[in-house]
Amino acid sequence: MAEHCAVAPQTSTLEISGSLRRYYDNPAIRQRMYEFLGGGDLQHANAKYIAAADGYSDYHLLSNPCDLPEYLDGALEVDRSLWDTQSLIADIDLEYHNFDYPAAPWRDPERAFQLQQPVLDATLQTLGKAAIGPLVLVSGRGYHLVWAIRRNSKAFDRLVGLGHVPSSLRAKYAQACASDGSSVDPESGAAFSGLGLVMEFVGHRVLEASMETCILPVQPAAIEVGPGIRGREIISFDLSEYGDPLHTRHIRIPFSAYLKPKQLEWMLGEAEICRLLPIFEIPLAGMSQAQAMAAMRNPDKVLEIARHVSVQIPDQSETMEQLLDHYEQSELARFHTQFYGQLGQEVERSDVLAPPCVRFVLERPNDWLLKPAALQHVVRVLMALGWSPSDIAHRICRAYSNDCGWGDTWERLDPCDRSIFYTRLFAGMITTGLDQLIDFNCASHQEKGYCMIPECSSNLLPYRDMLLGRRKQR
Repeated sequence: MAEHCAVAPQTSTLEISGSLRRYYDNPAIRQRMYEFLGGGDLQHANAKYIAAADGYSDYHLLSNPCDLPEYLDGALEVDRSLWDTQSLIADIDLEYHNFDYPAAPWRDPERAFQLQQPVLDATLQTLGKAAIGPLVLVSGRGYHLVWAIRRNSKAFDRLVGLGHVPSSLRAKYAQACASDGSSVDPESGAAFSGLGLVMEFVGHRVLEASMETCILPVQPAAIEVGPGIRGREIISFDLSEYGDPLHTRHIRIPFSAYLKPKQLEWMLGEAEICRLLPIFEIPLAGMSQAQAMAAMRNPDKVLEIARHVSVQIPDQSETMEQLLDHYEQSELARFHTQFYGQLGQEVERSDVLAPPCVRFVLERPNDWLLKPAALQHVVRVLMALGWSPSDIAHRICRAYSNDCGWGDTWERLDPCDRSIFYTRLFAGMITTGLDQLIDFNCASHQEKGYCMIPECSSNLLPYRDMLLGRRKQR
């Protein structure tokens, strides 16, 4: 292959695919991808599977790592599983979201990444206090910070001890979860659960630090907010991957093409999509934000990075113990202990006193109750009414068990684990005071797009006052 492979101004997505095939044919690109998969070569890769997509939808074809060359020949976007044979892979996902103008991070990437800089800085500082040095990857609208915890390490054992895997998810893990028939072993499932607790702690520290420095709201998932001058926009320290089963989550491989803008071709047109592409996932590798923005859109510069920069996932097993120490000494850890201690003591309660907006989503959980903002609202209101977080988790799980045309949702995900995760997440933010409840009112709820009851006579402010009162009494 010729070394020069700059992509000229495109006139069609077909031409983009041809350019990507030539780009992917470079040995340096392929070697770095093999490195990120672990194990030295594809036959011995540590990643349990790879996932490929054409960019037009969120559907990914899951396959053995040995199929990587076929996917690259098809000019696809390629991920690797978080599920790993040798380590637990830790991943922090930072992203800019604009719920009204979804193409904003690609049309103005400099602004989208500049807005995220305080959150990235706070994340690196929080990890740095435990001496954790992640691999920092720059993606199409944010960052991934990745590191590994060896299965034979003390940190892994401690994470296993922290984890809580409900019986329904243990049953899922025991089934065939990969194309080769592999199941998720109990230790990996428990360690991933424990990692979610620690990542929640990191998220708390980052959100708290970012309140002073980030001009946009920073949320723990893709949670809608009220509109600003440029629409409803947030920075997400996205913890949602830790609310899903381990075997369902994957992250883009460095030097893969980033094809997600294609999902908006119906809105923007093919010519605009071709103007936005190419975009590649690259390691930050000491570059400034401006340098990274330019490099990730220039295949020649990406190739140069691939020749000199390793993307081996760094082993942070020893330093991870320091982060575990910080977590175990935190107020959040005390809340987690209390929360799980009460889970087995379900008290079935009536939600008749809840406002209509809460009863609406509980009665129509598909797909309202799959949205983090709706789950946050349910947790806030029911806690205001005196429900314990554990009782709220059980109530959400009962809503998930209703026959609402879920399709294959609960074949992939676990309703019990999901209800526990999101209840724990939002109740923990309330209990520790991180959630200041500023947007817990009817006007904000309407601006977010979650007021479903026309001419509603209810008012959320009394519930906010009740919740603030209960928090003061703790």
